[in-house]
Amino acid sequence: MKLKKVLALTLAGIMTVGLAACGGTKESSEKTEAGKEKQKLVIWSWGADEEKKSREAAVEAFQKAHPEIEVEHSVIPTADHVWDQKMTAALSAGTGPDVIQMSPDYYGLYTDYYEDLNPYVEKEGVDLDSVVTEGMMDPYYRPDGKLEGMPLLQNCFVLAYNKDMFDEFGVEYPTAEWTWDDVAEAAKKFAGGEGADATFGIVNHWIDPPLSIICKGGNAYSDDLSTCEIDSQEVRDGLDLFGDMIQSGAMPDDTAAKSLPKEQLFVSGHAAMYTLGGFETKLIAEEIGENFNWDVVSMPKVPDGGKNNLLYATGYAMLKDSENKDAAWTFLKEASYENEDMAKETCRAGMTACKSVAEGYYKELTYGPIDNSAYLEGLSDAKLNIWGGAYAAPGDVWTQIWQAVTIDGKSADEAINEYYPALEKAFNEANGN
Repeated sequence: MKLKKVLALTLAGIMTVGLAACGGTKESSEKTEAGKEKQKLVIWSWGADEEKKSREAAVEAFQKAHPEIEVEHSVIPTADHVWDQKMTAALSAGTGPDVIQMSPDYYGLYTDYYEDLNPYVEKEGVDLDSVVTEGMMDPYYRPDGKLEGMPLLQNCFVLAYNKDMFDEFGVEYPTAEWTWDDVAEAAKKFAGGEGADATFGIVNHWIDPPLSIICKGGNAYSDDLSTCEIDSQEVRDGLDLFGDMIQSGAMPDDTAAKSLPKEQLFVSGHAAMYTLGGFETKLIAEEIGENFNWDVVSMPKVPDGGKNNLLYATGYAMLKDSENKDAAWTFLKEASYENEDMAKETCRAGMTACKSVAEGYYKELTYGPIDNSAYLEGLSDAKLNIWGGAYAAPGDVWTQIWQAVTIDGKSADEAINEYYPALEKAFNEANGN
């Protein structure tokens, strides 16, 4: 770095040149209108399509509010593990950015690289509960109390349904009182046809494997993350419920699901129900257009008032080796709760952490026949993504259990009895047990 700087000074004579290695020393000689040197801030986000546009627009809003900070922002795709490879390499080499996108569902996997944000919050003197959307802060605290990131947005799900298909097949519309048994019973009434003419009750969705864990009141592990709870009757019952829907044709099997994407099954009128995430509502509504009448209800209830929804959350963390921590904190707090212009741009891809915008602007956004209030209402009953980060290895074993039931046609008892020892071992290793 010093050699580069000396060379630049020699070539320029009297000019001062600012250099910024990717995540290394970040300096700048550019001046603000007030004559002060600009701070340099390097930010890494992930995303594609609408997410990418949302991230870029939010950072542009930040730059507009802070001309004294020179921002270098990269939006890195997550497909084909591009993000994972770039992030892990940078973290291990100490060449990461000042601010990096993260998710609390890493379950502490990268927390050693993150700055503890508690001192910044205390210095700010802000009551986070009053400015951050309800329930969004909790996942960012580690069990030891460390605040490893600030929330940006989160998404949960609703049950969308094709009213025209329900009318055609003579099935009553879903209600907020439906359980997954009701969903399964109704879904079987839509099963029929072959090939391109096949109809289904509900799409095969990537959230189905974790949904099968909680749909009958089960849990993957205890609330304190210490004990694996997959080997329970509730989890077995949930797994059998999804297996039965696939065997009956109420849900596409693996072959049918690969032939037509889940979104297209629903928007083309071949599936009556769809577990719809807040991140895709705008896209789905646009694709449906005026093709058919549709609506949504809350996710089906589970026994004993357990969590009936899944939560996917993302935020930003400050890396410990950042040399521009003041600028990094300014970005973190504004992206999370302090800059309403940034929050409105964030709403393109999900529910913003900024409470005032979430409960006003976001809530009133309407796509097709629904508005985002349905997602706000689903937050209190949502469970954070189960197999993220540190729990990816036991999650891989759960995928084997899921496939044994939904592809190989085994019962939940057979699949869990076969694979549970490996899952429990992977879980305990993730916890250091």
